[in-house]
Amino acid sequence: MQLPTAKSPMNDLLRKAIHQFAASGNHGPAPSGNELQPGALPGSVVVSLNPSNSTKNDLAGQGYTCARSFVALPSLTSPRWLFPLGNGRCALEGLEIYKPYARGARVLKGLLTAIVAAHCQGFAPHRVLVASRSPLPLEALVREVTGECQPVFALSLGTEGRFRKLTVQVMRPSGEILGYIKLPLTHAAVERVRHEAETLNHLWSFPALRPHIPRVLYSGEWGEGAILFQSGGSSRPGPVFFNRQCKEFLQLLWGIRSTEKPGHVLCEEVAARWRKAEPGLAPGWRALGQAALARAKRELDGATIPCGLAHGDFAPWNTRVEGGRLYVFDWESASWEAPTLWDIFHFKTQVAALLNKKNDLRTSGDCRSGERAPFLLYLLNSACQLFGEESPAQGIGLEYRRQVLAKQLGGY
Repeated sequence: MQLPTAKSPMNDLLRKAIHQFAASGNHGPAPSGNELQPGALPGSVVVSLNPSNSTKNDLAGQGYTCARSFVALPSLTSPRWLFPLGNGRCALEGLEIYKPYARGARVLKGLLTAIVAAHCQGFAPHRVLVASRSPLPLEALVREVTGECQPVFALSLGTEGRFRKLTVQVMRPSGEILGYIKLPLTHAAVERVRHEAETLNHLWSFPALRPHIPRVLYSGEWGEGAILFQSGGSSRPGPVFFNRQCKEFLQLLWGIRSTEKPGHVLCEEVAARWRKAEPGLAPGWRALGQAALARAKRELDGATIPCGLAHGDFAPWNTRVEGGRLYVFDWESASWEAPTLWDIFHFKTQVAALLNKKNDLRTSGDCRSGERAPFLLYLLNSACQLFGEESPAQGIGLEYRRQVLAKQLGGY
């Protein structure tokens, strides 16, 4: 890899993402520790930040004739996305990898779309050039799987945390989206990628689900981790409010696998996760969790809970609408034995917490309804997941859950 100059240092995240994008796909040693550390790129690959025309010409003269140009946004020092340069159609379609729901983010997306549509790419201030003497291993994989010899890519560097992944949108030169590739950026994310691939392969064996989920085009070991190449879906965003399409899709899932779990078993499962997270929690959280577990245990005494196949992160940003049906992706948190109500609770909780929209998030105060105790356990379980993600953005979701828990417990 070409070392950047001191004037234009390469951000550590950008370095890691480019390494995953450009490095060899040959099997390597199993990762250790939480972070996947980027090693040296093959000598046939050079990375240049904000290259001049003379830099490109010099590299081409040295045999680096395969060049991919990107604009890094928001900047090279705080990168979130790499959008392709040099192909207006692909640059416009590349924005599909960013599908925001919050108002401010939608405004930013509209601005980016207007800039790309106006062909202002030449003025992009944060550019990255990845040049090589031959096609990258990822390009060879795309060619083998799809037949496309000149793929174009847009990259999303994911959300900060233990499970950060690089998502690569794969396109033809015409802008047609061929699918999405996931590559882990942390050790913890490796298992998430593997689990999603296994889940999708299993779900594809149910014909009724196929119109609603991505198809695995390729999965396996890749470098020091794993890779998942899956088909894409519609560009039409999914619903913000839980509607008929959401309900019909979940009923389809419940029909794939349905079982009953004793209430005391579910309580103990959540309690075990809570005990693991508890040492790092504030005293207020610990007391709230213990009170919620005690109440759920009382209300579920002798009861059974309907369980089955669950998406695990069912939320608007993981859905699209296609042909009047819901298309659902990001299955890395899927479970085969989760309470069926949890996907509904999660959808409404995420919308209320992160989009500040009321989404009919209420449960009956009558414990005989069978909803309040599973809701309490969902709030605790999802709080444990947020604690484990180690994301700087987890605070909003956790605080919302704390407030709802306190309300459910009568202002505890």
